[in-house]
Amino acid sequence: MLVIFGLLSLKRAQDRGVSTWTAMILTCWASACVFPGLAVLGGTMQPVTMLWQPAIIGGLFIAGQLFTFLAVHRGDVSVAAPVMGIKVLIVPAATPLFVEHTLPARVWIAAAIAVVGVVFVQARDASVERSRILASVGFALLAACSMTLFDLLIQRWAPAWGAGYFLPIAFGCAALLSLLFLPLADKPSKVKEKVALRPLAIGAGLMAVQAIGMTLTIGMFGDATRVNIVY
Repeated sequence: MLVIFGLLSLKRAQDRGVSTWTAMILTCWASACVFPGLAVLGGTMQPVTMLWQPAIIGGLFIAGQLFTFLAVHRGDVSVAAPVMGIKVLIVPAATPLFVEHTLPARVWIAAAIAVVGVVFVQARDASVERSRILASVGFALLAACSMTLFDLLIQRWAPAWGAGYFLPIAFGCAALLSLLFLPLADKPSKVKEKVALRPLAIGAGLMAVQAIGMTLTIGMFGDATRVNIVY
């Protein structure tokens, strides 16, 4: 529910002239501000030489958010959301490459049923142009692949750090990396001028909060496949 409301709010901000880069940067920084609260869960701080792990997670988060926002901006939420549902099948397919875990047949059946369900509830607007549909599908697939790697690498790396340390560092890295795109973002005065600050802030906040539920569950308990089926 949070991700849908978050995407709709960001879509409204983008419709008012806010760039995708601005939405992505603000979402990364909103997440960086929210996730440090997880530090109370504790963990085991790894050597500085291992910081490349949360840095990669941060980079994948940026890629996933950027492709998601492009899918919504260049296309339509009603097209992008169902296509990203294919992630339910990509995760179990890629799982053997990252974690030593054999999935029983019932999990594959559950994943397939979840995808079929997403297809059935798709309510595509017939007025959406074909070019927008293709753009939305393409970016949504890239987002699904990025977030699949994001989920599986959290499952593989977070246990050594502890979710309370690994996730805040990862999202802090995402925020720092997002600054590389700052030259492409809108100036604050432009955002305010377009009356887009409120939907932009609401959307970024909701996307940051919803990310806690997904990543914390995977970081603490693993099993990205079942988590994605439920999600």
